[in-house]
Order: sequence, then structure tokens, then C-alpha cells
Amino acid sequence: MRDSRPQLLDVLFSESSSADKGPLHNVQQRAAALLKLNRAVRGLLPAQLHPWCRVANFRQGVLVLETANASWMMRLRYEQPSLLSALRAQILPSLSSIDIRINPALMVKGGNQQQNSLQKNNR
Repeated sequence: MRDSRPQLLDVLFSESSSADKGPLHNVQQRAAALLKLNRAVRGLLPAQLHPWCRVANFRQGVLVLETANASWMMRLRYEQPSLLSALRAQILPSLSSIDIRINPALMVKGGNQQQNSLQKNNR
């Protein structure tokens, strides 16, 4: 049974640093794996999709991608077959499918990144 009682942060940090098997270690490993997967996906996608798309999760052979809105989702769907075959060949042979979901929060983030790049180009 899962222990869901509140724990002190000191206990969590001391357990994870001493045994490398604490609860925070698992979270850190998962986050690092998703970041690595996100970099691989971005390397395979066209540059115009980079600010509007990111890896949200990978579980049970399904890669979950988030995109900013429906128009970027349609653009990403055009890339889906080539992305699926490239990821299977390079780093995820167990990948069975790609699920694309809309996350409106990416619209704000992507818009900020696009404005920053435009400002750098104008200088």
C-alpha cells in the first residue's frame, strides 16, 4: 500500500542523496528522460514547430505531444508518420503511436519565444 502521509522535505532530500533510490530520484530520472526525448523530437521536426510543440509524456508505448492550438496540431499531424518512423529507428523501438493534444498554455510560451527571436533579429 502506498504511504501518502506528508513528509518533511529534509527527509526526502536526505533519502534521495544517500541511497539514489528515494522518491525524488525517480522523479528526476523521469524528467531527464522526457527532456532527452523532447530534444530528439525537436531535432526531427521543422524549426517552425519548435515553439509550439513539446513532449508531454511517454507511457505504455505512446508518445504524448502537446501543441498550442488546432492549426499547429494539424501541421504536426502531417509530420506524424515521418516522426513515428524516425523515432522508432533512432531511440524508441517500442513506440507504438503518437497522441497529439492541445495545451493552450503553449500559445503564450511560443508567442513569447517568437517575439524574443524577432527582437534579436531586429538588433
